[in-house]
Amino acid sequence: MKRSHLLLCLFVLYGLGVQAQLRVLPNGRVQAGSLKDNNEDLGNATSMQIFGKNGEMRTESKLSFGDFGHYDNQGWNVFVGEYKGGDTDQLWLHGKLGIYLTTSGRANSEIAYYNPLKGSSFVFNTNLWVNGVTITSDARLKENVRPLSNPLDLLSRVSGVSYNYSFAEIQKNRKPDESGLSASVNETQVSADAGSSAKDAEYQKIQAEIDSREAQDAARTRIGFLAQDVQKVLPELVQTDDKGVMSIDYIGFIPLIVESIKQMQATIEEQRKQIEALLSMAGGTEADLRSAVSTGEADALGEAKLYDAPGASVAYVLPADYSAAHLQVYDIAGKLLKNLKLDNSAGRVDLNGGETGYGAFIYALVVDGRKRDTLKKFINRQ
Repeated sequence: MKRSHLLLCLFVLYGLGVQAQLRVLPNGRVQAGSLKDNNEDLGNATSMQIFGKNGEMRTESKLSFGDFGHYDNQGWNVFVGEYKGGDTDQLWLHGKLGIYLTTSGRANSEIAYYNPLKGSSFVFNTNLWVNGVTITSDARLKENVRPLSNPLDLLSRVSGVSYNYSFAEIQKNRKPDESGLSASVNETQVSADAGSSAKDAEYQKIQAEIDSREAQDAARTRIGFLAQDVQKVLPELVQTDDKGVMSIDYIGFIPLIVESIKQMQATIEEQRKQIEALLSMAGGTEADLRSAVSTGEADALGEAKLYDAPGASVAYVLPADYSAAHLQVYDIAGKLLKNLKLDNSAGRVDLNGGETGYGAFIYALVVDGRKRDTLKKFINRQ
């Protein structure tokens, strides 16, 4: 009877092994899933293999943690496996409500994470070294597209600074809410065990070296902006996380810089044309104009300004944003002789002594109802 019971137990265990498809090989390696007789790891490199049910290569295997459920009911929770269907040879790392990368002895230092409940960004609490960054910018993904207004003015209101990071604040920012972590480990006991373990003591030494290097990196001088300052001028470039830590979209400064350069280039081109026009109309040379600038006679090209020209004529330049401008000519007694409307941003008004008479006169440049410059001239008979 005892013998029959023993045989029955062996038969049941064999049947469970066949159904479960789990076996431990003589070399200690473990295989699970849809097994075959031939060795799937000729080099015996892996400690455990999990086989899927799809095809000759038995792909689509997944190792899940906790409950799993049905895909149609949003039940695929946490697992590691082969991506999609077929023999893709691509790793699938899935967390339905996010993925966290942590480190340190208790694994409570968040180096990087993606949590859709906190936002749509993958957050890194450490430096990144990359060979390049490409950012999605397809016009089909955007709406409410508008040109930038006054980019140069906006940039002039943001101040660049040099700084270094506070290592204590960086470590504080990496730590999550401790209430969500398991409290099953007694920290006092862990500390005591660590002191008696040579291996744990080595880990503590390594961690101290890591902390030292990170502290040195935090202390190095950087150049950038303060998020609080940027928020006052360009709030669309600043975001605040659930801990209240503010971040800057530095890429967003590039369009502002480009448009500012274009604006400055347009101003330079306009000033170049004004200089050429003044040189031509005033009958002078570039050296004459440079001399006038150095002595203060023409202290700001592009501003409202009068320049002397041969005879009774004068040249002028107006600011780019003027609405109405006039050239007024007075005699020495202050009597208005001429009030001429100016239609161009730069030009020359040709007069002769027959129109004004001869002697001393005062030319006034009036822009938008305000006298902006005057010029005294003495006109002789030719």
